[in-house]
Amino acid sequence: MVAQTYSKKILLSVTGMSPAVVTETLYALVHEKKMIPTEIHVITTLNGKNKVMSALLGIEGGRQKSKGALAEFCEDYNLPPIKFDESCIHVITNENDEELSDIRTPQENQLAADVIIGLVGDFCRDKQTQVHVSIAGGRKTMGFFMGYALSLYGREQDSLSHVLVSSDFENLPNFYYPKPQPYMINDLQGREIDASQAKVMLAEIPWVRLSQGFPESLLQQKYSYSETVQKMQELLPPYSITFISPVDDRKVKFGESITELSPRSYAFLLSVCLFKHYGKAYSYHEKGNSLELIEAVYGEIMGFYDKSTWRFKLNNAKSLLADSRTELRKKLNELFGVKRDKMPYLPSATNSTYYIDIDITKINWKAIEKDLKDVLPFFET
Repeated sequence: MVAQTYSKKILLSVTGMSPAVVTETLYALVHEKKMIPTEIHVITTLNGKNKVMSALLGIEGGRQKSKGALAEFCEDYNLPPIKFDESCIHVITNENDEELSDIRTPQENQLAADVIIGLVGDFCRDKQTQVHVSIAGGRKTMGFFMGYALSLYGREQDSLSHVLVSSDFENLPNFYYPKPQPYMINDLQGREIDASQAKVMLAEIPWVRLSQGFPESLLQQKYSYSETVQKMQELLPPYSITFISPVDDRKVKFGESITELSPRSYAFLLSVCLFKHYGKAYSYHEKGNSLELIEAVYGEIMGFYDKSTWRFKLNNAKSLLADSRTELRKKLNELFGVKRDKMPYLPSATNSTYYIDIDITKINWKAIEKDLKDVLPFFET
């Protein structure tokens, strides 16, 4: 079997005030995984950006002062140039598009989460891209968001890691990676140590690829961190449906999301739920309750109940119910940002009978019970 090759191989890292985690991770990727990134991207603050520019690119105050640690690394190990410039440094900004110098408040933490999930999502949408995410730098919450974002969007080809550095070389301001030949630097006590003797190891982190359980259409959307988590959570059990009073507003709460349905789709959904509640089959081939109930519900929410106004006929019941289901499906797809014909909130049909696969205890219509005084008698016979 031939291994898959990718046109882009991206190293994505969060960094704080120690940009060496980027070159340390790069060293470990090249030597342990034989992965040479085609480009590097960093998520950081304004203060972190200045550190990265100076240490990795050799740029201070907008001027080139030195080669920078990244260029030196590529020269030392005879690697092709790796794309990494100022455009690859993604600084967290506030609602006014001002770059944050640090992350100190819950609001700033949320902004960091939005940037992280947006960037990870963007990279993982490209099937020709392989992403390696490093959580070795930055604040702990940034590392958590990076790992969680990869879990939401990552694919089989993507990976996650931390990097481990031998204790003598940890946090040394002049150490960026093990040199290929003897190279003396000073440790924190001023003693000379040989940078070629440093041990840098990749600690790969196992992670669950949640994206494989979510619809592709949802993964293609761009949401904030909290919106993404909410929308994905609502497609996981336990599912719940709550009908909100008054009935003529036609508002339904699916999980934590509230939406207004069309009269026909509302009548269809409520009818299926009521049949489930009372333990009856909702079949479009049955005369009597099954065909009349949706008519009664429709009349109730439209403010009238006149059997001559919207009567089901046995020969068109199937198409009417199918059309009602289609309207509901489109609304649910819009609500959850998905394009699916099947989902827990959408009734399905088997052998001419509609049913909804949600626990009966999770379907709540008590708030509209009084509004259904003309409908509930159908179940009393």
